[in-house]
Amino acid sequence: MGEWEKLGLKSGLECHQQLDTGKLFCRCPSVLREDKPDLVFKRKLRAVASELGEFDRAALEAFGKDLTFVYQAYKENTCLLEADEQPPQPADEEALETILKVALMAKSQILDEMIVMRKQVSDGSVVSGFQRTMLVALGGELKLSNKTVGIQSLALEEDAARPMQKSEKEIVYRLDRLGIPLIELATAPDLKTPEEVKECAQRIGQLFRRTCKAKRGLGTIRQDINISIEKGARVEIKGVQDLGMIDLYVRREVQRQQALLEIKEEMLKRKISEKDFAEAEIVGLTQIFSGTECRFLKGKPVFGVKLHKMGGLLGKEVQPERRFGTELAGYVKAITGVKGIVHSDELPAYEISEREIEHVRHKCNCVMDDAFALVQADKEKAKKTLQAVVERCKQGLVGVPEETRNALEGGNTEYSRPLPGAARMYPETDLEPVSVDAKQLSGIAKQLPLTVEEREKLYAEKGLPGKLIEGMELSNYACFFERLLEKGINATTAATLLLDGLTQLRREGTKDVSNQMVESALLLEKNKKISKDILLDFLRQWSKGPGTKAEDVLKGMGIERVSDERLRKTIVDIIEKNRSLVEAKGERALAALMGDTMRELKGKADGSTISRILREELAKKAKK
Repeated sequence: MGEWEKLGLKSGLECHQQLDTGKLFCRCPSVLREDKPDLVFKRKLRAVASELGEFDRAALEAFGKDLTFVYQAYKENTCLLEADEQPPQPADEEALETILKVALMAKSQILDEMIVMRKQVSDGSVVSGFQRTMLVALGGELKLSNKTVGIQSLALEEDAARPMQKSEKEIVYRLDRLGIPLIELATAPDLKTPEEVKECAQRIGQLFRRTCKAKRGLGTIRQDINISIEKGARVEIKGVQDLGMIDLYVRREVQRQQALLEIKEEMLKRKISEKDFAEAEIVGLTQIFSGTECRFLKGKPVFGVKLHKMGGLLGKEVQPERRFGTELAGYVKAITGVKGIVHSDELPAYEISEREIEHVRHKCNCVMDDAFALVQADKEKAKKTLQAVVERCKQGLVGVPEETRNALEGGNTEYSRPLPGAARMYPETDLEPVSVDAKQLSGIAKQLPLTVEEREKLYAEKGLPGKLIEGMELSNYACFFERLLEKGINATTAATLLLDGLTQLRREGTKDVSNQMVESALLLEKNKKISKDILLDFLRQWSKGPGTKAEDVLKGMGIERVSDERLRKTIVDIIEKNRSLVEAKGERALAALMGDTMRELKGKADGSTISRILREELAKKAKK
């Protein structure tokens, strides 16, 4: 039996992929902005009961923080929907078609009727306080190298706003990301090792990218990992963006759950009970620290609480460089916004003296194995903070509490909120259910993207070099590239333009180069009306007036493809003008003559043809 099987590791993934389409329930573009917003407004949110009169525990916890949310908006890519001032429009057709393709590729059962639901989101990242989500399909499978993993569900939902700044009482969000379509794919808890979790995430990413509609870049795909071990509990780690670190997050969470179970066992050995925490009294300690050398306590209100028989447990490591005391601090920060507590297992430190420690222990009635925690804050905040500390210690008797945790850099995690329950879901009353008929599905099924293996085979047959195959097979240009191949366009010319040329144009700031323009340019090259050497120049010029016709761009650039006969005459003339160079260097004069010819023709012939005819004419000269 392997290590992970002994631990009873079970894991599942929820992968969220942004789609490169318009926004889901309005017709705004899905473009992120870094310039100054056009307008700003503020809101506060409150918890709302479900249709059954129940409150979601995560929503109640967030409501207790009393935060203000500031929203930044733009005229071009935000509208009244994002401000929760108008009803949603029907779902974006391109986004819906994309998730249907994913469902068919994953052999999922597409629902006859898709109902848009409202899911309460209480962190302010959605202005309305709820996220719209639509269940599209159930079931399905993903093949890993050693097993088949079940898919539980596929949903289409809105992305949330981007957090820009955070303070104790205020969070600033930018609304450009709000409403961008997300595919949410949830697997069954079939993953039994960290390596399987990592491979599964990679396969899901590959599935999304095959559609050619997956956005790229940091933050466009986010993984939530559900993890539990035997005697532990389901914990959801939110927002893992680096696929290469997924296995490390799993290992670190297993380590944390093992440590918490060990703390539970020790608490039971010490006969600690819930009653011990219910009797915890919050004590004022300001006088003790009136003359302290500790700068963040001196002259400020300080309060503390005894933690019955918890001595030594707060210092136990739960993850690298994180101890149980760090768990308490993370819980407190999420609940109250207070960024730090001090506990007895880390003292002496912070210039708090042994004498002051003894005074605190006496004031809090600590004996033997008792620990204490203290906080610098006004009385009301200190009371709330230390009550949170006591509550988290009480949860130690459970072992591993079910909760949602945020992914931190380096593989560790910290408390975010309780696991949400079913009470946060209710129907969207402003949208009709979506139905997909058999004829529509049949049409989509005929247009499913090729698999990676099929693409590799096709591209190789078309003569595409290995490096370009690797770059193209999961590119968002792959589907478009395959349509170009069907029209007889040279594979290498097309792939080079799409993967390298368009990237160069974007870096230069060239905008508005559409696929239609690219196709027109490549067809002109195929039909020998322009050379491939000036494809970028042609698109550069066309982008300045994207509404113009290709022929008008050609005329404006003075481009006229010359015949081989005229090209040969031009080359003979250039060789004659450079007779002395040719006589001195022979065929080694090719490079210099190539440059002269290219400048003379200004794109009216491609480089490979010029090079071939130059070699032929230089060889003739050499024979003479």
